[in-house]
Amino acid sequence: MVKGFVFFKEGKIPFVIENYRMVLYSDDNLASEFSREYNFKANYILQGLCFSLGIQGQKATFFVEHSMGCTLYLRCYIIYMLASEEEYDTVGFQSPFLDDVFRYKYRYIDAIREGSNLAVEPKVVYRVPLSMNDRQYELEFRIGHDNRLGLLEDFDRKGELLLLLQTDDIQECFDLSVVLYRLAMFMTSHAEVPFKQITLYNDSKKVGWFYCPLISDEAFSGYDVFFCELDAMKYVPKILNNIALDSGNKITKSIPLGHLENYESIFSPQRFMEQVMAFEYLFDKLDHKKAQDKTFPLKDELSMMFNEFPQLLLNHKLSSNEVGEQIKKIRRTIAHGYAYYYSFNDDPEVYPMSSTKFA
Repeated sequence: MVKGFVFFKEGKIPFVIENYRMVLYSDDNLASEFSREYNFKANYILQGLCFSLGIQGQKATFFVEHSMGCTLYLRCYIIYMLASEEEYDTVGFQSPFLDDVFRYKYRYIDAIREGSNLAVEPKVVYRVPLSMNDRQYELEFRIGHDNRLGLLEDFDRKGELLLLLQTDDIQECFDLSVVLYRLAMFMTSHAEVPFKQITLYNDSKKVGWFYCPLISDEAFSGYDVFFCELDAMKYVPKILNNIALDSGNKITKSIPLGHLENYESIFSPQRFMEQVMAFEYLFDKLDHKKAQDKTFPLKDELSMMFNEFPQLLLNHKLSSNEVGEQIKKIRRTIAHGYAYYYSFNDDPEVYPMSSTKFA
């Protein structure tokens, strides 16, 4: 729970925040005036103070998604360090899931074997160009620590993704966090991939913390073994930039990002359709222009990918074109109901019955 004041007109209104819901309370007329002015208003900024370190307040900025009376639903907020200015130029993301994607453990061991002292200064191991909302960024993945900071250093940090910001708008920080969160979802095929911490910097010095619902103190990942041999610079830049194309949209029900944990239906017709749709989603992220071309059908997408990654074909007697044609026929057969019988009732207890064996 976070406590403090928001500034309104010439006064201050006390608040408490729990689960990103801010509740204002006051015996005077100030809270009533605020409620009348901001009732049912959306997407606005408030300034205030938070009290977490004794009696001295820390400056804070709140991004309100919408409000009803004296209840404000926050999209995100920033709490600045004591005695720091409300200026920042860089945002840093600590994500155990993206640490795995960018092979933190492997790169750390490689750097030590090469003789690098990662306790002296951080080392940039990847630089990824990113285009989002008509702005150009360079994402840096760093490992190691800065000895100049002494006890001010974050010793609990592993890897950190840093981006130089182009505005002082809190919305920019939120948009970047959503894109990187979706990247972690996509790469790990997991629906819950929270950040551990998001830090704001000014001239490489820590000035505050960014908070949003995508952060959790209990963030933990164990996917590093799956990315042991991943060529991050071959795949991540394309995927990241294509995810950023729809950074402003909300993902509510996404088969490619949510279906892979359901292993109970691994041989069901839904499973096969989900996998085909997941492939189409992946192809869109790897080659957006061809995926949008209606003259370039699923069979051609499959054939192109099998030619690029021939190790995926266990039966080398079949050409990539023949495999693509078979997958296309199976999808059409299932979709038209020739191979499976479906129950169209929305009943989770009813499962499809198979008239043919498919594995």
